[in-house]
Amino acid sequence: MLLPAVAVLLTVVISAGVLGGEQIRIQQAASASARELARGTDTAEVISTAKRIAGADVFVSLGAAAGYQQVHVATSVKIPLLGAIELSAEASARKETEP
Repeated sequence: MLLPAVAVLLTVVISAGVLGGEQIRIQQAASASARELARGTDTAEVISTAKRIAGADVFVSLGAAAGYQQVHVATSVKIPLLGAIELSAEASARKETEP
């Protein structure tokens, strides 16, 4: 009688860990890509960096506003009992200029 409850609880705890790890990974990808974009790196290489860090199945969008370069990274994670959960991360970096 207690075994199904323990199994569900274990699934929820493991799923929370997977979601937390994935969120950290896509945030790191967004931050690294924003720094590269601010340095003037080619956009194809910036997207490649984000996909190398966060995985090939992420969606990456680039933008610029008010002197800042912006990167948005999004992905979907399939979790047992809950289905697909959408995660996203954003990062900005001030555009670097030569002195």
